[in-house]
Amino acid sequence: MKKITYNTKTYTKFITSLLLIIMLLICVDIADAKIYIDIASPGIRQLPIKIITTGDVKGFDLEKIIKSDLKFTGLIQFVDPDISGAEIVVTADVAIGSELTVVLSIQDLVAGKEVLKTRYVTKKGNIRVMGHRAADAIYQIATGQKGVFRTKLTYLAAAMSGKKALRIMDWDGFKSQKLVSRGLISSHSWSMDAKHLFYSAERRRQWKIYSLDLQKSKEAVLFSSKGLNIVGGTSPGGLIAFSSSKDGSSEIYTTDIKSSRTRKLTKAFGIDVSPVFSPDGTKIAFVSDRGGTPQLYIMRADGSNLRRLTYEGNYNTSPAWAPNGKWLSYSSRTNGKNQVFMVKSDGKDLRQLTFDGNNESPSFSPDGMFLAFDSDRDGEKGIYIMRANGEEQKRITPSYMKAWSPKWSPYLY
Repeated sequence: MKKITYNTKTYTKFITSLLLIIMLLICVDIADAKIYIDIASPGIRQLPIKIITTGDVKGFDLEKIIKSDLKFTGLIQFVDPDISGAEIVVTADVAIGSELTVVLSIQDLVAGKEVLKTRYVTKKGNIRVMGHRAADAIYQIATGQKGVFRTKLTYLAAAMSGKKALRIMDWDGFKSQKLVSRGLISSHSWSMDAKHLFYSAERRRQWKIYSLDLQKSKEAVLFSSKGLNIVGGTSPGGLIAFSSSKDGSSEIYTTDIKSSRTRKLTKAFGIDVSPVFSPDGTKIAFVSDRGGTPQLYIMRADGSNLRRLTYEGNYNTSPAWAPNGKWLSYSSRTNGKNQVFMVKSDGKDLRQLTFDGNNESPSFSPDGMFLAFDSDRDGEKGIYIMRANGEEQKRITPSYMKAWSPKWSPYLY
């Protein structure tokens, strides 16, 4: 392995900061806790909550981050501190000295009891990390599910100088950091444990697939051959799917991360690209033009039982599985523009989620509640996020930066 020093120092600092957070749970058992919002219900209600911050003035920054996170879910209704009607009251007491300390308390006003009291201690500059952590705690109390507010997005970007790089940022677009800028970088994906990134890059006129250890800041070559080698998704069992034209036309392969054993899965006229594993690792969705136009296909992870998934549209690309394995999102050309769609894995219940500009490269959050994608609706292509039903679409990368191909991380904790 070769040590690289040009990319992940800042990411390593982020991981270290997370490890410094000390959490003391005083009075809650999540497994037996009351669920205030059933996110599986067809008629989801908004939970009215009140947030009160005390202590250091930075508490107002903390409150702003918490509210921004929770508001995007569409599940929370904020009640003014001076007005009644809340079912839950959240109190955050903030103290800043040599460290940042937050005591978070959640009171159930209906039951008349405290359901959570937590004390966090971290470096005093970690107000955003602390805000996301608090939002995760509130979300889990409200829904019984993990929040995604401490997850990350990787993406490709070009600065004003034109230099392209693989970058990483918070789920809401803050704290963007450069990871890799060497060579011409193409597709990328996360390992299932969120400790590695895999990406394709052309260096010295050769396309290789690389692995980047995010904790050790080390890069290694996973696959190298002649032709175009473009990484796809990863499986829970440690396989990486990719496309390669090493034998002529582009076909789908898998390689084992540990043994480097490579297996060819497809052999057909036309081009097969963009393979992604289902969450359980038993199936692979990919794009093929074997039928005349690019369409989505699904096969078993060993290449058997191949079937066509999409029949609507004549240019369908960029498949992404939902974490529950029941849905896929993808990009489809309609009326001369690329739009983001969702469809069940059996090909039923097709839904169009975007309508303005060109929208491509969807990627699900690890809870399946949100999608990241790229769009040129505002002129320059940038990264956007939205709820999985298409609501609340917003840009999270700056307007001066051209950005595309987002990939949402797994949970980092």
